[in-house]
Amino acid sequence: MRKKFLALIVSMGLLFASIPALAAPNQSDGGKVNFKKATEKVNPVIQIDKQSQTSKKAATFKNEAAKKHKPGEVIVKFKNTYSTESLGVLQTKFGLKTNKNLNKTDTKLLSFNAKIPIEEVLKSLNESPLVEYAEPNYLVKPDAVSDPMFGQLWGMKNTGQPIFGVPGKAGIDIGAESAWAVTKGSTSLIIGVIDTGVDINHPDLKAQIWKNPGEVAGDGIDNDKNGYIDDVNGWDFYNVDNSVYDYADGDEHGTHVAGTIAGTANTIGVIGVAPNVKIMPLKFLGPDGGYTSDAILAVNYAKAKGVKITNNSWGGGGFSQALYDAIKGSNSLFLAAAGNDGTNNDSSPHYPSNFDLSNILSVAAIENTGNLASFSNYGVTSVDIAAPGQDILSTVPAFTPGDYSSAYDYFSGTSMATPMVTGAAALFLSKNPSAAPLTIKDAILKNATPLSSLNGAVLSGSMLRADKVVNYQPDNDIPGLPFTGTSVTNTVSATSDLDDVFSLNLLKGEKITVTLTGAAGSDFDLYLYNSSATTVKSSAGIVAYSEKAATSSETFTYIAPADGTYYLDVYAYKGSGSYTATVKAGATAGTYENTAKEIGYLPAWGTSSNTNVSGGSFAFTNTAGAKAQFVFNGTGVTVTGLKYATQGIVKVTVDGVSSLVNLNSATTLYKQQYYTKTGLTTGRHVLTIEWTGKAPVGVKKTATAVNVDTIIVK
Repeated sequence: MRKKFLALIVSMGLLFASIPALAAPNQSDGGKVNFKKATEKVNPVIQIDKQSQTSKKAATFKNEAAKKHKPGEVIVKFKNTYSTESLGVLQTKFGLKTNKNLNKTDTKLLSFNAKIPIEEVLKSLNESPLVEYAEPNYLVKPDAVSDPMFGQLWGMKNTGQPIFGVPGKAGIDIGAESAWAVTKGSTSLIIGVIDTGVDINHPDLKAQIWKNPGEVAGDGIDNDKNGYIDDVNGWDFYNVDNSVYDYADGDEHGTHVAGTIAGTANTIGVIGVAPNVKIMPLKFLGPDGGYTSDAILAVNYAKAKGVKITNNSWGGGGFSQALYDAIKGSNSLFLAAAGNDGTNNDSSPHYPSNFDLSNILSVAAIENTGNLASFSNYGVTSVDIAAPGQDILSTVPAFTPGDYSSAYDYFSGTSMATPMVTGAAALFLSKNPSAAPLTIKDAILKNATPLSSLNGAVLSGSMLRADKVVNYQPDNDIPGLPFTGTSVTNTVSATSDLDDVFSLNLLKGEKITVTLTGAAGSDFDLYLYNSSATTVKSSAGIVAYSEKAATSSETFTYIAPADGTYYLDVYAYKGSGSYTATVKAGATAGTYENTAKEIGYLPAWGTSSNTNVSGGSFAFTNTAGAKAQFVFNGTGVTVTGLKYATQGIVKVTVDGVSSLVNLNSATTLYKQQYYTKTGLTTGRHVLTIEWTGKAPVGVKKTATAVNVDTIIVK
């Protein structure tokens, strides 16, 4: 086997251009308050002994795919209330003893005299009228791990096996096998690998390569009209063609990364963290590095194809606002390597991992003993998490085209740690397909395992644990899951699943009415937290609630005082079972005066008293950027106001469709219905009334004010 250390994240100088950086609780019922207190559990910190590195030797591989069983043990299920002691003569003959009770009643692990052939023991036990069945105590492995090199993938499963002569520390791994018991990834999930090329014909990758459903191979036509001809498997931004792998370029790095993410579960080679997902190769690095411009194109390509997770094991350039903007607008989780200079990213930034963006997750590397790898960058504020990254075995292109018998290699670098985290992100998204990028990131960081060696080195002080990530329920705490539609049905339990949390994006003035119905005999409560809240494990940030005693029939109404994200928490105070939470958003049918709380004015508008208008006053503004927003629930809406000499052109928009209305009149006209929209479907609609700064033709240029008297919902 070959072994390679990547002195930089990609073992080449990257030619990046450097661009300089340019409320009080609202209770709707009189029930007893039972605000929740902090109950979060603290993960124990695993103590890591610092270890000096010793010399390394090439490892050997063993194929352990054959079925095995534990000598001298059988599993027996007894009928009725029989036990080992009930077997009488058989117990004496075989020396049977109960080792463990495998359930509360009838299934037990028995030991026997190992000198007796197991076939004889099984035959006699299965013939006994007291026994339902007897079977060997098989040595089981996940189906996916038939790959003969799995034993050397210490990052997946660390039993303490030596890697190049260095013994590992058992348990310093990502818990891959337990994660696979939950999911091995969705075949419909696409992961973008923005890197060098990927050898799409490698037998451990070929089945996992994305195929563009909108493109016809080889016809020379841009079938999906995305600007790239015959981009069947992705695109090569380095050579500007559709060949995502070039033997002459090497393309080892991208191939290695792809194997760690999604190496196929089969009977050869290695296996990836998420072996069922698809890889979209987006090549922008070549033998001499790559350019920021091509990186941006790759990010945008992935965005256009709806990719929610990308792996980015590269960096080294200066700050680029253009790349920053592309990543910010990518609608994806951008997994970024922290760098391989052994330096502190807090003081010496490394880009793109150092961009201050919430959708970036920066990754450091640890070795098989749990220590931070000597080459790994770190930073308690700029690097999020660590993952296995030293001496990582994965796929590489064949030395000789077509001969993949030895197309595997050890690489070291934060480049190798990043795809570990990317794979875990893919598993989580496979299980929670509606999860937003920040929800995925939150799941990874909240479920990492603390290591003493990482305290003060990375933000979380922890290493990745994929098994914990896939079992995490994202609705257990803030930020929760997006509340989509008008209702949600799920379950909660006072003993095992206290909270279901959902995020709501509300506009200033938006009125919501939330109702809850739950299982008979339960006591579930409703809470609404504002955007300042960080957890639902305390009462901090609660702005509205309903917590009637001894019932799960709850409701409250709330009007948002500001634009922002709010968090709805369904809390199991007592009992367990299903519930349905319904959110009705918007002001219902009626007339709303300009002073109504349901109208959100941004920034502040003035109010003028006048006996000729509805309610005795109207709102007005003549300020750039001013607007009034109103969320309603109905089939039509009308806006009334005044028309007079100082008024100009107002822009009125309903659900994104705009109209310009002239409010100017030489004589003052009151209670004018200056905008009406009908025929809307029942449901939530957004109305905005905006200052344009425009004066009608033929009047003074300063005649630009706008106003609102009433808004009528039908």
